[in-house]
Amino acid sequence: MGKDLMDSLKVWKADDEAVLILRQLNESDTQRLIAFVKGLSVTARYFRFGQGDYDPGLDDALRVCRLDPEQGLHLIVVTPGDAGETVVGSARYVIQPDRSSCEFVVVVADKWNHHGIGHQLMNALLSCAKNQGLQKMYGRVLGSNLDMLKFVKACGFEISDSHEGPWLKIARIDLQPLASASG
Repeated sequence: MGKDLMDSLKVWKADDEAVLILRQLNESDTQRLIAFVKGLSVTARYFRFGQGDYDPGLDDALRVCRLDPEQGLHLIVVTPGDAGETVVGSARYVIQPDRSSCEFVVVVADKWNHHGIGHQLMNALLSCAKNQGLQKMYGRVLGSNLDMLKFVKACGFEISDSHEGPWLKIARIDLQPLASASG
């Protein structure tokens, strides 16, 4: 696959005919990523970052945009416009020290929820993680984030309480059945 884990773009149209492009994040997306996070609702920022007033700085955004492919993958969904691309969804996984598992995060802009963007991002993450030879993917989800819990369950993840208690859930999926089923 080369340096990029996702070698091609995926382009489709939303129900309202808006063009959506799924692609790998790169350093030129830094300001777009900052604008995306700042545009999330307080609730969405709380569910994603653990604090509703999270405000990403340039250093944080640059660190995220410079993710080494050996350490993980970060994908975004953008919609083109007269002023350039606007990020409407973001997902990534980070490979854990055991080198066989990864932790994922997915967030979609509030007004773009329930348009299939999360599923497109998750399907791409799962495929790339499997192709990278990873065996398991997991994510931490607040127990109060019912939409995300429903989403990951629909994507095939198993949900359990974390060792910290039922307020924090762990969503896990074994990537090996995906590998043997498709190949």
